[in-house]
Order: sequence, then structure tokens, then C-alpha cells
Amino acid sequence: MRGVCDSVLGQVCLSVILSLALSACSAPPSTSPSDPESTSSSVDTRPLPTHTTPVALYDTASATPGSSMPSLDELPPGRLVYRGGLHLSHEDPRFGGLSAIHLDTTGSRFLAVSDRAVWVQGDLEWTAGRLTGAQVTHLSPLLSPDGTPYEGEARDSEALADLGDGLFAVSFERQHRIALYTLGADWSRTGTPARPHPPPPGSDQYENNGGMEGLTRLPHGRLLAGVERAVNGERQLALLDNTQWRDVRMSAEPGYGLTALATHRDHVYALERFWRRDVGNRIRILRFPTAALDGAGVIEPERLGELEAGMAVDNFEGLAILERDGETLLILVSDDNFSANQRTLMLAFALTL
Repeated sequence: MRGVCDSVLGQVCLSVILSLALSACSAPPSTSPSDPESTSSSVDTRPLPTHTTPVALYDTASATPGSSMPSLDELPPGRLVYRGGLHLSHEDPRFGGLSAIHLDTTGSRFLAVSDRAVWVQGDLEWTAGRLTGAQVTHLSPLLSPDGTPYEGEARDSEALADLGDGLFAVSFERQHRIALYTLGADWSRTGTPARPHPPPPGSDQYENNGGMEGLTRLPHGRLLAGVERAVNGERQLALLDNTQWRDVRMSAEPGYGLTALATHRDHVYALERFWRRDVGNRIRILRFPTAALDGAGVIEPERLGELEAGMAVDNFEGLAILERDGETLLILVSDDNFSANQRTLMLAFALTL
């Protein structure tokens, strides 16, 4: 009798094991958690569903009847021409808050950081010279020097600079600092912990939410950081030359804050944001010669373009520049603050002569 029982019990156990195994194999893949703060350590390298909607530069439906409007692809004052744009949305709650962007040399891949310390990677599609598609392919946390995801105010990553050979610098607000990440040429090593980099002297005195929003590598290995808040009509830039930081000043328009810096050829480009409840967002795109950083006096930048109400405008914080199809392209990305009232926009502009 005992042998029979043992045999029956063995068959039951085997049946249960097989059932559990089959259940595990047939179970659908786990969906992304709903709380981005509790999932900052999760990594997803699978292609993820990204929803994109084409965006027109001008909202013609809201234009005043009889009012004059420039070419629908021309951004005043006429130095930039629209090359397409997208509204991006995503089901993964970690997606959003994009505060900086970098593109590969072909413009087919992008690397971004969010202000919740998340790496966002993806592919871009271009058709007849216009930006027509985007697909997020990778989401993963920026890691602290001890190899753990950042938490709380330590997560506010704001700017991204390509230092070459797969090395990137990221600046943070609130807990003002700069960190280095060795991602590799293909950006595959996002699980690498940060290495601290000395920030500009006095960075501990920056406003809590008004620190280094701009960061870019200059020729000869120099590094330029830009502070969001202006003081007495001047914007503070910090230039790292060899091992020494020094202050540089750029004139600032009242009410505008710096949100990004980028370097291309012999110019530094700056993105500035204005916001007031009764006005909304305004965005300015500026540039100045790199040589001006070594001159005397306050730098006076050239205004290339401005976005305002009635146009595809939001909280733009990321700027990347590249050469593609014989054109110098500027790519802007907006930070939606994880708000249902804002959008993640990616716009492309070509620089005219």
C-alpha cells in the first residue's frame, strides 16, 4: 500500500511541477510598474511601444483672422527653418522629464537623460530631410558612485555632455554636482556607476532648482557649464580649462533661464526658457563664437530663433546639433515634468546661412 501511495504521490508532485512550469512559460511578460519612483532600478532593453504624433510649427487654427504669418516652416527672425517635429508619449511611467539630449553622428540614434535620473535611448526616422519618427529602445537608471540608483533630490539630472570615446558628463541640480559615465561608443554600458567630477567653485551656492542646466564640451577638451538663474542681467558660465574653473559672463534677458548648451564647430549654442502663468512658455535659441569665451567683457549672443504662444512650444530643456544631408540641424526636446498638461516634444530646425 505504501508503494502505491508513494507512486501516486510522485505522479501528483510531477503533475504540479509540470503545471507550474507550463504556467510560467505561458504567462505574459510583466508590465512596467506604475510608480516610477519605486522602479528606478529596473532596466528594459526591449523595443518599447512609443506613440508619436507629427507636430506643426504653427497652430494655424488659433491664428487671428487677417493676421500676417511667416512661412509655416520659418522660425522668426529667419535663421532657422523647421524640419519636422513629434509629440512623443509612452506607456512606461519612467518616460518623461527629458532634460538633455545627444545624437549620434548620423542623427539616427538619441541618448537623453530625464530629471529623474533615467537614461532614455532610442532611434529616429527621417524622411526627405524631415524628422518623422522616434522609437524608445532602452530605459535604465543613472547609477550613483556606489552602484545604486539615485533617490530623492539626488536624482535631478539636467545636462549631458559628450566628452568623447563613450565618456559622458552629467550635471545635477539641487545637489549640485557633475558625474562622469563611461557608456562606451554604443552607449551600452548604462549600468556603469558614476565617477565624481569636480564642479565649479561656489556651486554649493547655486539656487536649489537653478543650477547647472547647461553642459558642453569645447574644443581642446575644455568643459563649459551654464547656470540657469541670471544675476543682475548677466548669466554665469563656468569654463574648465585644464584643471581650473573660471567665470565667464553672458548677457541675459529678464525672465529667461538657461536650459541647455551645445557646441558645434566654432560656436556655442544656448537654449533659454521664459515662463509666466499669463504668458506661457517662450523659448529663445542663441549662439556666440567659442572665441568669445577667451575675450574680455560680457558675451553678447546672437538670437537665432524664438518660440512662443501659437507655435509648437513647451518646456524645452535639451539641445543637440549635428550635420545631416548637408545641413546643420538643431534638435530640441522638452521636459513635460511628468504632467498631463505638458508634452514631450522633439523638434528639428535647419540653420540658414
